[in-house]
Amino acid sequence: MLSINSIIKSVCFCSLLLASGCQPKTNEQVSEWIKEKDTRTGHEVWQITSHDSASVACYFEAQAFTADDKYVVFSSIRTGEWQLYRCDLGTGAIRQLTSTGGQKPRYTMHPDGKRVCYMDEMALIALNVADLEKDTLLDFSRSGLKKPFFANSISADGRYLLMTTRSDSGMSIYRADLDSEIIDHVLTWKGGKISHAQINPTYPHLVTFVPGPDTQNDMSLPMDQRARSWIANMETGEVKQFLTCPYGFRATHESWSQDGERFFFFKKTVPGWLPVSIASINKAGDDWQEHYTNDTIRLGHGRTSYDGKWLISDGQNPGYNPLVLLNLETEDPTFLCWSDASIEAGHSAHAHVHPSFSSSGKFIPNARKTSSLQGLDISALRCSLLRYFFCI
Repeated sequence: MLSINSIIKSVCFCSLLLASGCQPKTNEQVSEWIKEKDTRTGHEVWQITSHDSASVACYFEAQAFTADDKYVVFSSIRTGEWQLYRCDLGTGAIRQLTSTGGQKPRYTMHPDGKRVCYMDEMALIALNVADLEKDTLLDFSRSGLKKPFFANSISADGRYLLMTTRSDSGMSIYRADLDSEIIDHVLTWKGGKISHAQINPTYPHLVTFVPGPDTQNDMSLPMDQRARSWIANMETGEVKQFLTCPYGFRATHESWSQDGERFFFFKKTVPGWLPVSIASINKAGDDWQEHYTNDTIRLGHGRTSYDGKWLISDGQNPGYNPLVLLNLETEDPTFLCWSDASIEAGHSAHAHVHPSFSSSGKFIPNARKTSSLQGLDISALRCSLLRYFFCI
């Protein structure tokens, strides 16, 4: 990773404009990007798409870039159905990658850095982003699972991944071993839904998840009923509470560090959100650390870099939200730019800024949702988002 001075000097920005609309020719390779300057920092902005359709990158827990930083993969509804596309970050050329029954933005790059993984009906596909060669990693039609949902979580060695299913008995998590094609049941949660299922990247027997309903804000409950995250140990069979904030606080948007040693999250004040801290615990659930606190900006989503030296966080103040780059060694923050997402009441989840790092650390994707576009009311456009890629 580069030093903070190198980061600031070598800045460039890329973004994806999201709205709704027309249909392109399949696999037509055209450049849509527009380059401009961030008004507060002067950093160059690349708007990756200017097509009048919704386009989103994957969730901040997942990976959107090839390891060589040649391509970024995003999902767009420009054909009338969600499909995956790539953008060549050298030329801006965009090409459609899939023609399936509708790829919602549920995908991630394989740890090999070359293939994008997604579900096509009952098959988990790995598609080489460069040459478009397609492999079936696992066919779930023979597994007995009904409508498996890819959790976008793969171990660092590419061997294990997580799937979830929903049934009358509850919501379940499964771990698939791509080497043996064995699918193991992790757990079934009968009390509500499960979200944020994540496999520890280097200790794949550890699986964390967020169960419903959310009881964190009820300060009358005992601590053992207020957990944000639970953890399943597949070696011991134990399932237990993992992350619980002290009274007066709640935790959100957790993610494992790339080496699997620490579990990062946002500690928010209840009620009111602020002050909010970026915090972490170790994989045993101990060694609570608070790395940075802000009492004016609603920090809310973030991910560590692959070398473990940096954490990128967004803000969620409507209309005024920066990207904050945190040095985890010195705990010094640097404000990189302002996405200024509107994030109004009733917004889509895609309206959040959702920053993360490419594996090289040269790109940081994030989103901006505007309340209007060219004088038109947002209700007519449904969702107008910008998604940026910050080059460092």
